[in-house]
Amino acid sequence: MEQPWSEEQARWVVRRAATLSLCGAEPVGPLVLPDTRFFPDKFDRSPESVARLFERMKEHVGLDETTTEVVLVDPEEGRVVTSCSSGGCGTGAVKTLGGDRVEKRDDGYVVAVATSEIGHSTVLTTVLARAIGQIFLREVDALKRFPKNERQAAGDLAASMLGLAVLVANGSGIEVKGCGGIKVHSATSFGVQEATLALALVELRRELRSGASKDPGAGLARGLDNVPRGIYPLARALFDENRDIVRRIDNAPESVERGDFSLRAPGSSLTTKLRRLFGGSKPRDEDPLDALEREASLAAASGAASSRRAVGPRSDRLDEIRALVDESFDTR
Repeated sequence: MEQPWSEEQARWVVRRAATLSLCGAEPVGPLVLPDTRFFPDKFDRSPESVARLFERMKEHVGLDETTTEVVLVDPEEGRVVTSCSSGGCGTGAVKTLGGDRVEKRDDGYVVAVATSEIGHSTVLTTVLARAIGQIFLREVDALKRFPKNERQAAGDLAASMLGLAVLVANGSGIEVKGCGGIKVHSATSFGVQEATLALALVELRRELRSGASKDPGAGLARGLDNVPRGIYPLARALFDENRDIVRRIDNAPESVERGDFSLRAPGSSLTTKLRRLFGGSKPRDEDPLDALEREASLAAASGAASSRRAVGPRSDRLDEIRALVDESFDTR
């Protein structure tokens, strides 16, 4: 099956996850979902409620002691209209809205949010999650590890690795209904492909580190919106096939950051097992699945006579191969 991402996109997510692992990008709790368990506060779109929301998100990722101020900005004029911390009006121009929303100051950080973004919950939580990712990069002095053209996407990935991966994934593929039908918009720097890959990587990494055995994506479905939910099973299958590389993000991050790895396509392990069943680990001139189909066709063509033959080694091998194929599909 053709994947919705390129190999370059998948490799970037893995390489930069290793970079951020070296910088200490770790979740301090479970993956944050957009529900009342994680966001119990009343939200009425007021500046005060936006400030509470941001403080709650900082707490979820362990940055609650970092001093921040959220300011609301008129997107038309690019000027502060309300401060979420004080409720007062400001007159200073904000440079960060068009690009970097986070500004470092002596006493902490200022985060700019457009007034138009408050009315869409997914957009708002995505904007705030991305701001947290950028703050983390500055707090650990990690910006220098990324070229300038990667720093916004690096902030998105950092937010995901800190535990906000579901919020980032939802914000990367927002369905908007219009006169021409449903269109998909993104409130992130990287696309829904990279965002969903990051989510699958973060979730599997958590499972491998904790030793937990659970159904892939269990609990995530209720928090994921339509677009990332449709891609997630494919992303999870990719990293399930490459669990050794995911482990190396913790065990040998420097080599992964350098790109010393090769991602296997989902299902390639099945082909390897089939090749071994057909005689050794070396590739054969005939693909194992083609050989299976050819032998099955020959068996069917033999008609009733085949049913009277004693079951021999070839028949046993076909049964073993069929069981292997069935098992592979049952576990996906």
